[in-house]
Amino acid sequence: MLASRASGILLCHAGADRIAFLAQDVTSIDLPSALDGRSRAAGLAFGHRSDPVRVLLSRPGEGVGVDTLEIDTEPHLILGLPSLLGRAAGGSLRGFILARGLLWPLVSLVEFEHFLAGSSQEAA
Repeated sequence: MLASRASGILLCHAGADRIAFLAQDVTSIDLPSALDGRSRAAGLAFGHRSDPVRVLLSRPGEGVGVDTLEIDTEPHLILGLPSLLGRAAGGSLRGFILARGLLWPLVSLVEFEHFLAGSSQEAA
């Protein structure tokens, strides 16, 4: 996969863990209480429960809860994935970006929510 550039990145945290989404994948940002439990916490992907303060919603209505959220409008280079990680997180991992001096995994919002849904069903 060749590296590409993107502007409009949502830099989020799930506990101490970092995760990034393309702003173009997000149609709205809401409070968890407004969704009546119809979203999954990103913390599930990192093996911990979290209490999200915002939920990112996609066009199909998929929702992922995050603990913190910062919108970064600077252009970033998207570093491609090694083929070894192609199926990581249910295939939702798109690459990595370097922002704020840290490496952030960049995931597809819809596919990441599907991965979280599968993870929470397995845990039940």
